[in-house]
Amino acid sequence: MSNFKKVLAVCGACIGLYIGSGFASMQEVLQYEASYGSMFWVVIAVTAIVYLYTNLSFSINGAKKEIKRGGDIYGVYCGKIIGGFYDWFAALFCYMSFVVMLGGANSTAMQQWGLPNGVGAVILAFAAVVTVVYGLENIVKVLSFLGPLIIVFLLAIVGYSSIFGSMGFVDGSSAIDSNVFDVVQIGGGNPLASGASYAGFVILWFAAFLGELGAREQLKDVKRGMLLSSLFIFGTAALCCVALISNIDLVWDAPIPTLVLANRMSPFLGLIFAVVIFVGIYTSAVPLLWTGVKRMAVEGTSRYKCVVILGGVIGCIIACLVPYAPLLNVLYGLNGYLGFALMAFMVIHDVRSLVQK
Repeated sequence: MSNFKKVLAVCGACIGLYIGSGFASMQEVLQYEASYGSMFWVVIAVTAIVYLYTNLSFSINGAKKEIKRGGDIYGVYCGKIIGGFYDWFAALFCYMSFVVMLGGANSTAMQQWGLPNGVGAVILAFAAVVTVVYGLENIVKVLSFLGPLIIVFLLAIVGYSSIFGSMGFVDGSSAIDSNVFDVVQIGGGNPLASGASYAGFVILWFAAFLGELGAREQLKDVKRGMLLSSLFIFGTAALCCVALISNIDLVWDAPIPTLVLANRMSPFLGLIFAVVIFVGIYTSAVPLLWTGVKRMAVEGTSRYKCVVILGGVIGCIIACLVPYAPLLNVLYGLNGYLGFALMAFMVIHDVRSLVQK
């Protein structure tokens, strides 16, 4: 694969991992970013800075230390004992996040298409297992196509919605800043805290993934792909904020703001985007399952394939029997704290490395 194609592949994979159902539905964007009205850009800036620093560090140190397995990246920063804890916790967290994705797919299938309980989870689990069984290279190939595809759909909707907004950006910003609408706001009114919180819960999603990519592939290709992904992710987030703010009277309490905006354009487009949201869940679920499984088995072995299949089956059962919303709140909250604790170790390690040069 040429360098240019590899850069695009890494870019698409990072986009696919970052964009789950929350981003594709714009519910995350609404609560974390657009809810701050004229200050939404502060949230995006903080999130982007954390994304860039942590992911550059993961890929660079993964390559420098020539790690054999993604989870080894934690030992680079934290040492054997604390690194071992992070290795196991991150694997468990990513697997449970995969279960949360199954629950989200199940709920989407039930609410949007009226399918019986379990069907959505089974469809997603089957697709994820088939993808993960063939390893990291296959995951990158699949995500490199689907991640940008979701971005394209989002841009079409937010472009129209920004231009033909029901309120317009200026009036919408004023309404949010004046608390006219009771929008759920993460961070307690502090855009810096909201940005830190948003960035914090995905740090452990990317650690093993980019650490191992940095070790396996040409580092410059991985870095360029990740940097390119940041332009698409946060550029799209900014445009989504403009669209949401311009239509805040319609979306402030909507469960799936994207569908509200899509249906304004065309009811048929709303149906299509329900599928796009499902695909967004899949693009996040695949690398999360892979990260959890890699702690238990070596990629390419019979044991690895068995653990992938077993993980998919167990995840389906949990997703169908256990309400996933409470699990999501507890799990993501704990991960946010541990993610920023890890970043403290990362800063200390990286500063020491620079001083020792």
